[in-house]
Amino acid sequence: MVMDNGLVQVTLSSPGGDITGIQYNGIHNVLETKNREGNRGYWDVVWNVPGNHIAYDRLKGTDFNVIMEDEDQVELSFKKTWNFTNGNSSAPLNVDKRYIMRRGSSGVYLYAILERLEGWPDMDMDQIRIVFKLQNDKFHFMAISDDRQRIMPTPRDRLDAQRLAYPEAVLLTNPANTLLIGEVDDKYQYSCENKDNRVHGWISENPPVGFWMITPSDEFRAGGPLKQDLTSHVGPTTLSMFTSTHYSGKDLNTKYRNGKPWKKVLGPVFVYLNSISSLEDPTTLWEDAKDQMSIEVNSWPYDFPQSEDFPSSNRRGNVSGQLLVGDKYISDSPMWASYAYVGLAAPGGVGSWQREAKGYQFWVQADEEGHFLIENIRAGHYNLYAWVPGIVGDCRYDVIIYIQPGCDVKLGVLVYEPPRNGPTLWEIGIPDRTAAEFFVPDTYPTLVNKLFINQSTHKFRQYGLWERYSDLYPQHDLTYTIGISNYHQDWFFAQVPRNMGNHTYQATTWQIKFEIENVTPSTGNYTLQLALASASASELQVRFNDRRANRPHFTTRLIGRDNAIARHGIYGLYWFYSINVPSHLLRNGNNTVYLTQSRSKSPFGGIMYDYIRLEGPPDTGLISLQ
Repeated sequence: MVMDNGLVQVTLSSPGGDITGIQYNGIHNVLETKNREGNRGYWDVVWNVPGNHIAYDRLKGTDFNVIMEDEDQVELSFKKTWNFTNGNSSAPLNVDKRYIMRRGSSGVYLYAILERLEGWPDMDMDQIRIVFKLQNDKFHFMAISDDRQRIMPTPRDRLDAQRLAYPEAVLLTNPANTLLIGEVDDKYQYSCENKDNRVHGWISENPPVGFWMITPSDEFRAGGPLKQDLTSHVGPTTLSMFTSTHYSGKDLNTKYRNGKPWKKVLGPVFVYLNSISSLEDPTTLWEDAKDQMSIEVNSWPYDFPQSEDFPSSNRRGNVSGQLLVGDKYISDSPMWASYAYVGLAAPGGVGSWQREAKGYQFWVQADEEGHFLIENIRAGHYNLYAWVPGIVGDCRYDVIIYIQPGCDVKLGVLVYEPPRNGPTLWEIGIPDRTAAEFFVPDTYPTLVNKLFINQSTHKFRQYGLWERYSDLYPQHDLTYTIGISNYHQDWFFAQVPRNMGNHTYQATTWQIKFEIENVTPSTGNYTLQLALASASASELQVRFNDRRANRPHFTTRLIGRDNAIARHGIYGLYWFYSINVPSHLLRNGNNTVYLTQSRSKSPFGGIMYDYIRLEGPPDTGLISLQ
């Protein structure tokens, strides 16, 4: 099956619906012809029956139809219908893969409608994606963002490389391009947040051609705007990730249970190809791809997909309002929630949006005064969620919001009252849901990715940073003194186990030393506000002035599976705890908070802190000695 508009020719298998060839600008096929046809451009899911091993399903169609064909547009459908006679041989999903080619458009649009009918068997579906594998002998330069672009190693280079702590990370020992000798390659170093993942891809120098994955909207992605996921990596491979447990683990709700029906439209996304003359700088292809991305974003929602399950703008609604922050210990009157992230997602608990994968989400960033306008929302019912940079905690508007086609919901002024019980005595960090403000060490000179050497904002992406804690604190753990220490320099970005050698690890206990006055039994209770940016196979135990207390004064118990430390993230999922501290646990003068990460089975287990604040009892005149 061939689609051709004079600019691009796309060949698809029928009825399977895989893209087997893309002809463009003199390149007979930009996809890797050494791969079998079903391993060039395809959809797949990672799924399993609860309790069984994971399986991969390529979602191959069994029924082909031309949905639309005229002089301006072609839309094709490749369907697969599941029934109980299929058993566990394929994921219990109905699948309708759609491909659209338009006149004058240098590329192809892809989307899919996935559906589960009532009464279908339980399943987990941890990953849904589109994969493209490009010509290895042509595409060598990869671009993820303005500041993440580079010549990449080849698959052969990785096969010949030294494997590091896990399969995705290798040390290049004999690459074809000798400039890459001694560098680390790991696909997770090129991950990106949903909100920033709009365009990425590859450039061929001869001829100068670009291949780009453009995602004009996040509404169909899992986990909200901060969810991180893979982009492009060695292959050369380009991905469109819709759902995955990367940087979240199974805390992301990918469970489909109790026979509940479900349907979701994923995409459309746009595969864009561009070219220039051999006399021009190939990197200008990136600039053109960004321009095309802006066109696609401004055209969302598209008005040309033919599926009734994809609503155009006139079948959607809008929500607007203003968000303020009410914290009397900062301001007597409510403050603007400047540049807050405000979104609609499935009804749930406070902060549940970051673990939500089944429904649609719609997010914007408010202006300086907290005004927000969320447009083109699919019909349905939602909670409104928000978080404010510089303000701890999560906001949820408790009233269910019902969106109907053409509606314009005006919420007026909403006031978020963040967690607060008393005046700030001291604080560590910035409440921004990341550990980026803390100390990120240099990696080992023998384990660098040169792309990140002089990029402070991406320094955390270097390999092996978890091992640097044991170098800096070989015998004694981190101690932070309020009023003296500086969290930019003295607070390690991740609390990880100490490497004791011979694949053994030791739990670590950090100390926060501080002074307070006027503590008496009648003073009232204090509060330790504790926000974590990440947790992986961890248990944080908190003790006050008694490191050897048999039972901690507080424990998170075992939490977290986001694996952000190993995957070069500076955050994963957000965890927040408001810890009551009875005054009898504290003393006049010197005090110490002991923070023990008690699990030590893996070098990658650990936590990243976002923000810590000790509050005095409500409305007291306690003196802070920061």
